[in-house]
Amino acid sequence: MTASHDASAARGTLVLIGGALDEHRGILEPVVQLAASASPAPGRPPRIAILTTASEPAASADAEATNDPGVENDAADGRYYAALFARHGAEGVPIPVGVAAEPRFPGQRYLAANAEREELAALVRSCDGVFLGGGDQTHYVLALFRSSGAAASAGAPPFGERRDTAVLAAIREVLDRGGVVAGTSAGLAVQQGAGMVSGGGVHESWRLGAEPGYADDERLRSLPAGGLGLFPEALLDSHFSEWGRLPRAIRLARALDRPLVVGVDERTALVYDRAARRGRVIGDRGVHLVEVAESEATDARASHPGSGDAVDGVRWTQLLPGDELDFRTRRIERADPAPLAPGDGAAPPPETDAWAADGSRPLVRLAQRLLASGAPAAHGDTAESTPRYRTVLRRDERTVRTAGGGFDELLVSIAPAPSATTTDTPSPATRTTAVRTTTAVPMNTEEGAPCPHP
Repeated sequence: MTASHDASAARGTLVLIGGALDEHRGILEPVVQLAASASPAPGRPPRIAILTTASEPAASADAEATNDPGVENDAADGRYYAALFARHGAEGVPIPVGVAAEPRFPGQRYLAANAEREELAALVRSCDGVFLGGGDQTHYVLALFRSSGAAASAGAPPFGERRDTAVLAAIREVLDRGGVVAGTSAGLAVQQGAGMVSGGGVHESWRLGAEPGYADDERLRSLPAGGLGLFPEALLDSHFSEWGRLPRAIRLARALDRPLVVGVDERTALVYDRAARRGRVIGDRGVHLVEVAESEATDARASHPGSGDAVDGVRWTQLLPGDELDFRTRRIERADPAPLAPGDGAAPPPETDAWAADGSRPLVRLAQRLLASGAPAAHGDTAESTPRYRTVLRRDERTVRTAGGGFDELLVSIAPAPSATTTDTPSPATRTTAVRTTTAVPMNTEEGAPCPHP
């Protein structure tokens, strides 16, 4: 891995939640239990500092103060999560650090400047855990870091040379004394280190490629210095199968020369023990390991101008609730360790909207149908046609089908789809014989369409 990791010094637990947390007892209660186990005062409810910096700032004093559950902003979301944790036995402590650099209205409470207030840092240190809400992960970077050195002199955002604010230093203290940091959606994404994704649509990320920075468009971008650097093992992404992010993950990992991406589905979390470097899946769906170390690219521009590169040889693994992963050895321990025999059903039909971001999870469905069949490969095409891409899934001797729909080391290839005027002949990727930094700061969220309390 490119991120450094001192296992002897690391302490605490991360809970990386893929989004759509809602009132999920199977995720919330472990967070509360982890905070309680770190509390120096057994018997009292554990205290959890709540940061909703990733949310949009309130537009007015009334919006900031409202208790209307239909209103979403940083202050309203802080109250929402405080009430949520109270229902599960913890005391939620909202920390009023927002992304707003200047007040939008008199008396605005949630401001980026508050990250340097020592009394708020002390309030964080008084807690047993920290919760990071969803929205736009780059908001956390803008509010919790300060540029340093030449970047500070140039007035550049803290995407490179930078220092921690007082509140961020306090968050690290909570974790280092054995506490828990949990985050959902953007609150998951910001826990990674260098190369944190800052935005980008799936189709456009493949067509246009990746570049460093942060901007209000669909191009795939990442921050060179990354997020908080709490999770050192891999790149991270949320809403993984629901928003069709497998191709985006492949594109960014290859661009940054990072061998592994960990993608977490909605209503699912990876509980990561920093000292042991072990992760355990909880919740409802999957955690995805996307390995690009053995992948190879072929330039598709000559035959399909504007289409970007084609790639072959990506390995995709889906872990399920109860499964564990040792990141030191990359050994997977399945909750149900008995592998399933290859299926003998009919080949699955092609998916016609393989990169759909509507929650239908077409690539997971295609993978599971392929492994339940006797076919060596299956494919799906994008609904977008300028250009249209084809994703091919293949099994080989390293692929394993597991109980409940999990799988190990399925091969993934992506290339421009054959046009209607060409013969749809398998390419070498599908044949098988075996079963510049941008500094614009947009105000919309990386997470796409609004999602209540993601």
